[in-house]
Amino acid sequence: MSIVQEPADASEDALRFENVTLEFFGSHRPAIQDVSFAVPRGKFVAVIGPSGCGKSTLLNLATGLLQPTRGEVHFNGQRITGVNSEAAYVTQAAHLLPWLSVRANIGLALKFRDVPKDERADRIAHWVRVVGLTGFEDHYPRELSGGMQKRCAIARALIYDPSIVLMDEPFGPLDAITRLKLQQDLLNLWEGQRGTLVFVTHDLTEAISLADEVVVMSKGPGTVRTVLPIPIERPRDVVSLVDRPDFSELYRELWDLFKTELETAGEAA
Repeated sequence: MSIVQEPADASEDALRFENVTLEFFGSHRPAIQDVSFAVPRGKFVAVIGPSGCGKSTLLNLATGLLQPTRGEVHFNGQRITGVNSEAAYVTQAAHLLPWLSVRANIGLALKFRDVPKDERADRIAHWVRVVGLTGFEDHYPRELSGGMQKRCAIARALIYDPSIVLMDEPFGPLDAITRLKLQQDLLNLWEGQRGTLVFVTHDLTEAISLADEVVVMSKGPGTVRTVLPIPIERPRDVVSLVDRPDFSELYRELWDLFKTELETAGEAA
C-alpha cells in the first residue's frame, strides 16, 4: 500500500509556492512575504525557521485552508483555489476523536470516502500493524500514551493514500526516546514508499536526519532564506547518523543560517 498516489500527468514538482505573500486581516505586517520554493515529487522536505516565521502558514496554504493575498500555490501543476483533499495533514496535536476507538479513528477517512466495509477493515488492520498498534485496536485515545496517539494520527493520515503528506512539528511534544523512535518509524515508512512529504520542525537534528532538502525561513514576515540539500545516502539510522562528520558539517552550516535569523529576530523585538 503506497504512501502516495501518483497523478496521471505527474510533473517534476508536487508543490510549488510562487511569490506568495499572506496578510491576515487587521495585522500590521504579512505572515509570509514573497515566498518561492518547490517540493520535488517523491522527496522529503523539511521547513525550519524562527518562531512566528510562517512555517505552519505554509502548510495551511498547501491544504487550501488559507488563500494567499498575492502569489500562487500550485499542487500537481494546478493552482490551489480551495481545500486540497489530496493532502494529508498531521498537526502538532494528534486530534483523535475521543469517542472513537483506535480502529475507528484510523478508518475515519475511508468511511468518509465510502470505502466498502470489508476493504476498510483490511486496510485498517494493515495500518494498525504498520504503526505498531496491534492489540490496541479497541482502545480509546485517553488509554494511549502520547507516542501511541501520534502513531494513530499518522496511520489515519496515510491510510487513504494521499498524494502528499504535510506534518507540522508532529513529534515536538514527545519525550526524547519516543521522538527518536517515531522519527525512525516515519523514515522507514517513507523510504519504503518514497512519497512526497513536507515536515515542519524547529529541530535542526531532526531536519537533517529526515530530509532530502531543508528550507530555511527568515524571521517574520517569513521568506525563504535558502534551500539546503542534504546529500546523505539512504537508508538512514537517526541514532548513528549524528556521529558522521558530514552530519556535523551540515549541522554547523544550518545552525549558522538559523542563528543569524534568531539574532535578527531578537534585534527586531
